[in-house]
Amino acid sequence: MKLERVRAVRKRSRWFDGLLTHNPVLVGGMAIPFAVVITTSLKNSVSISILLACSLVPTVLLASLAGARLPRWGAPILYTLFSLALIVACVPLILPISPEVADSLGIFVPLLSVNTLLLTLCGRYADSRRKPVFALVDAVSYSAGFALIMCLLALLREWLGTGNIWGVPVRAPFTLSGIQITFTGFILLALLSAAARFLRRAALLLIYRRDNPRTAPPSA
Repeated sequence: MKLERVRAVRKRSRWFDGLLTHNPVLVGGMAIPFAVVITTSLKNSVSISILLACSLVPTVLLASLAGARLPRWGAPILYTLFSLALIVACVPLILPISPEVADSLGIFVPLLSVNTLLLTLCGRYADSRRKPVFALVDAVSYSAGFALIMCLLALLREWLGTGNIWGVPVRAPFTLSGIQITFTGFILLALLSAAARFLRRAALLLIYRRDNPRTAPPSA
C-alpha cells in the first residue's frame, strides 16, 4: 500500500476513530458490563448512552485543559467526582424517555463515573502536548461508538427476546426469552466484535489489492 494513501486514510479516520476502527466496546473491550447487562431494552441503552456522552465529553475536556497541572494521584479522583456530578445533573434529561428508566438502570448510573472508557481517555489527554480539539473529537466519536453498539445490541435483544422495539410490539421471525439473559449478551457482543474485525480486514485487503494489483496480499 502506498505510504501517501496510508497517511491519507489515517488522517481521515482520525475524525471518527472511536466510531468504527477503534470502537471502545467492540475493539477496545471497554464498558463491557454496560453492553451485556443494560442492552435488554432500547430505552435503557439510549438513556445510558445519553448520560455517558454528557459526562464523558466535559470530563475529557477537563483532563485535556487541566490534567497537566493536577497531581497524578489526585487527578482520577477529581475526574470521577466531576463526572458523577455531571451524571446526577443530567439524569432529568433521560426521564422523558421513561419515568422509571433511572430506577431500571440502577447501580449502572453512578458506575458511569468510573467506567474504563472515561478513565482511559482522561489519562490519554492529561498531557499538555495534546490539543484539546483532539480530546473533544475523541470524546464525541467514542461516545457515538458506544451508543451505536449499545443500541444495536438492545435492538436485537429486545426485538428477538420480547417481540417489542421501544416497548412497541413488532412482529419478529421468532422470540427467545433466553436472549435477554446476560450470558447471551456476551455471545452477541463477541459475534459483533468478530464481524467488525472481519470487515476491517476485508476493507484493508481491498485497499491493498487496489494499490497492488499484480502482487499477492501478505499472509495474515
